[in-house]
Amino acid sequence: MRALKRFVVIALFLSLVLSAYTQNSEVTVSFLPGVAVPFGPIIDGDLVAYSIGGGGTIRGELSPSFARYLFGRAFIDYDFMPLNNSSEAMSLVLSGAALGASISPNPRISLRASAGGGLYVALLGGDSVRNPFVEGGGEFLVRMSPSLGVSLGARYQYLTVPEGTLYQGVSVQLGLTYDLAGSRKGTDIRLDPHLGNVFPLFYSYYDKHPMGTVVIANDEGVNLEKVRVSFYAKQFMDGPRLSAEFPVLKSGQSMEIPVYALFNDSIFRVTEGTKAAGEIMIEYYFLGSQKTKTIPVTVNVQNRNAMTWDDDRKAAAFVTAKDPVVLGFAKGISSMVRADLGAAAVSLEFRTGLAIFQALKEYGLGYAIDPSTPFVATSGSDATIDFLQFPNQTLAYRAGDCDDLSVLYSALLESIGIPSAFVTTPGHIFVAFDTGLTQDNAAKLFQDAGDLIVRDGSVWIPVEVTVVKEGFARAWTAGAREWRAAVSAGQEGFYPVRKAWELYSPVGFAEAGLGITLPPMDRLAAAYRAELDRFSRDQVAARIASLQQQLKTGKDIEKTANRLGILYAQFGLLAEARNQFNSAIRKAEFAPALINLGNVEYLAGDMKKARDFYARALKAAPGDSLALIGLARAAQSTGDQTTFRDTVAKLQAANPVAASTYFPSDTASRASDAENRTVDTWNE
Repeated sequence: MRALKRFVVIALFLSLVLSAYTQNSEVTVSFLPGVAVPFGPIIDGDLVAYSIGGGGTIRGELSPSFARYLFGRAFIDYDFMPLNNSSEAMSLVLSGAALGASISPNPRISLRASAGGGLYVALLGGDSVRNPFVEGGGEFLVRMSPSLGVSLGARYQYLTVPEGTLYQGVSVQLGLTYDLAGSRKGTDIRLDPHLGNVFPLFYSYYDKHPMGTVVIANDEGVNLEKVRVSFYAKQFMDGPRLSAEFPVLKSGQSMEIPVYALFNDSIFRVTEGTKAAGEIMIEYYFLGSQKTKTIPVTVNVQNRNAMTWDDDRKAAAFVTAKDPVVLGFAKGISSMVRADLGAAAVSLEFRTGLAIFQALKEYGLGYAIDPSTPFVATSGSDATIDFLQFPNQTLAYRAGDCDDLSVLYSALLESIGIPSAFVTTPGHIFVAFDTGLTQDNAAKLFQDAGDLIVRDGSVWIPVEVTVVKEGFARAWTAGAREWRAAVSAGQEGFYPVRKAWELYSPVGFAEAGLGITLPPMDRLAAAYRAELDRFSRDQVAARIASLQQQLKTGKDIEKTANRLGILYAQFGLLAEARNQFNSAIRKAEFAPALINLGNVEYLAGDMKKARDFYARALKAAPGDSLALIGLARAAQSTGDQTTFRDTVAKLQAANPVAASTYFPSDTASRASDAENRTVDTWNE
């Protein structure tokens, strides 16, 4: 009994020593009852001295953190061994140590082997003996949970006496293993976050694009399974946003995980930079036990006007085309342009872009460099934070730098359906808008094709917004010059706003107290017409002089006068165009000029005169497609269903492609608005 008490005390002592040895190493205590099968010594010829006995082992085991596959153990055994041919039994108490190694085919299973030795005490009757012993064995261990395991093993033991052998045999043991740090197991996971600034303007962007990364390292001795990583900032999120999930994170493995966030729109109310509390959570299974580890992080939230210029497309998020203030400004100008029957220059998109620019001039908008974050100093940088104004802010302040003015002009264009693009050159940004013209038509219209930007078949006008006080024509000239210089240096950037919106969607921004008052509409209309007339005359001046020289030769007067009329008409100089077309038909019914006269009257809104000219053209050139198109349009504009259908039928017979292009429906609906009257082809 005294030996058994000593056995228990020593076992407890060993477990305490091992558990205190190291926090990061694996420390286990096992209780292993078993059956002892003796092999020797042999007495009386072939009789083994002992019969089958039993007992148990208490052991403490340490696996160092730097080599989990190695282990050392200290143990105490107690075995009760009956003697053959006797009513007595021998008690054996063994204490010793062993070293071993293990392999793990999977996180739950280990195959282990060990060898060691120590001292034993054998008790028989009133006598006792103490001597060394050696042992070796193997074990199959199954981890049931982080704390508990089940083992099945066998050990060979050899107990010596000076005269030879006291005992040798094999013990088969089935028992439980308890990890003293099991409750803490599975928490040796390192999270190293690297979060960038959060810009409220892009709060929806972070749902699909990371706001930073976190490095996750598994320092445990076994794999982690069903791993999920989430981010949560309670102040600005409705719930955690899952950033990544994967089936396994192997022991010793580290991974860099992108961190996503689904912010709600409350973050957009941040007008001054602030810090918010957040947390990164990792959920996983460790040996079948679900674990969660959370680390706090600080989220740096910038103000809602902040952004960096590492990607110029980000500016598109400021283009709030649906802002009521922006819509009110742009739609008023657009309606004025559409109602101006006397101006039919180039295209409706071109005229509207010009009119909006002139309206900004008349409104008193000015260019003012931001002294703290000028674009030239912040462009291309992902570290320097710039402050951009929303369009309604720029209208309210009546001033902004190049990025502010570009955002405003783009928003006004987009609000009425005109595609815009940001154009960047080193240290600068301005705007281009789509003219709605084909490349061939633009080449015929404009004096210098180098003043245009052609992208994917569309023709764009570059506009230098910072010279708003000098008018549209000057802004176009400056923008074209800057574009050509950037292209020559290979440093140009061209970013259609609608394409950029796919990545950086605009937000709904409205600020109380911001209001604008447009100048009187008659003043805006006068400024628009004056700039349009000035631009048109500048464009045609040189070509008019050339055609007038040809007229003086007296050759092909009808064709030359007709070409001169077309030149005037394309730039909205309808009175001059009418004079030239009339000169072309003075001596004969020249069909192209008659068609063009019909176009002029159609644009001017006199449908009776337009139909008369188209009819005369059809007499001079029966079945002419352009004359039929013009006559059908004039009938459509007045709601003359009979004439419209008859004319479309003739057009279908003469030119089916033109009929399906211009009149996909055979129903004439009255078009009362001047915005529906356009001419895209003039007859030469």
